[in-house]
Amino acid sequence: MKSGPLDIFLKFLWLGCTSFGGPIAHIGIFRRQFVEKERRITESDYASMVALCQVIPGPASSQIGMGLGYRFAGWAGAVAAWLGFTLPSAVLMFFAGLWILSGDGVSEAAWFVTAMKLVAVGVVTQAVLGMWGQLCTDRETKIVALISAVAFYSSPTTMMQVSLIGMALVGGYLLKSGADTEGRNTISPTASKLRASFIGAFLWALGVLLAVSVDNGQPWAHVFSGHYFSGALVFGGGHVVLPLLEAEFVPPLESSTFLSGYGFAQAVPGPLFTVASYLGAVMLPETAVFGATLGVVAIFLPGAIILSTALCLGQTLGDWKARLIYVNAAVVGLLFAVLINPLFTEAVYSETTTGLAILSLLICVAFKRSPLELVAALTSATYICHLLDWV
Repeated sequence: MKSGPLDIFLKFLWLGCTSFGGPIAHIGIFRRQFVEKERRITESDYASMVALCQVIPGPASSQIGMGLGYRFAGWAGAVAAWLGFTLPSAVLMFFAGLWILSGDGVSEAAWFVTAMKLVAVGVVTQAVLGMWGQLCTDRETKIVALISAVAFYSSPTTMMQVSLIGMALVGGYLLKSGADTEGRNTISPTASKLRASFIGAFLWALGVLLAVSVDNGQPWAHVFSGHYFSGALVFGGGHVVLPLLEAEFVPPLESSTFLSGYGFAQAVPGPLFTVASYLGAVMLPETAVFGATLGVVAIFLPGAIILSTALCLGQTLGDWKARLIYVNAAVVGLLFAVLINPLFTEAVYSETTTGLAILSLLICVAFKRSPLELVAALTSATYICHLLDWV
């Protein structure tokens, strides 16, 4: 079934307004909408699309949305799907940034900022535990994750992240080459698709180099380079981007400001990467609209470029899944380090916040409630504590 870009934009705009729950939930929502309800794509084709987006860097659920848009209406459909799915949460996160910038409102509602930090504690803890169980399944991957956690905790810098991910990638390539391809035939891409994939890979790498070189100390350059660099290095999307962004923007932002934005992101539908809208706005307060737009475009751009390459290469990327197991383990370690510092150290500082943090963990980890329910519960509980002068 073919659709025009406008139809795709409106469909994904609705999904962007109603898709709570993070990347895993988004994958299920897309499947229910386009496989079961509308029957625009078969189960096997959708599974192939999901698998493809899981082995390339970038926001997985957004890349799946762009891939579906491309399948339905070409590149115009891919852009329409991304814009529709991203716009609602990007706008909401922009207004959250403006609220933080207002100053007076924040001082009167510091309890809400505290609540958002505690929300992040529960959500990220759940993510770390889930990723540990899924991605760190043997002694080797567990050791890689723990080494990454200790190294990044000791030196929370962008260079350390790049070094850890790079070493994990090299290790996986050397030790796991061919692990996924034994007994399986792969489909070779055509010459034209191969050329297009090389162009895409070149543009992705060129963007990384430009992101590094363009950061000349100007705030706008930092917004672009920090977001592009984070978007280019993240594998799996979702909460994995947290340590990357934290290393880029803390400082110059205060840790509490950064974590508040990450907490806000749990309360809105759509992709978690739209936290870039918040960060861009608070980084460029004089031109907040420009900053938010620049941040969002920069963080999604590398994933879109590499997706175009992946769509050209198709099944020939299949053998990379095994080679990325150490990269996945390394990012689990990075996320664990950020969970300890600054998340726990910033959010848990008194008996009351300790109790609220335990409540957050119970709701999110023990009872496995949705992020929206977690936000509602923690906001209510923190406000009551605020009225009692406990927070």
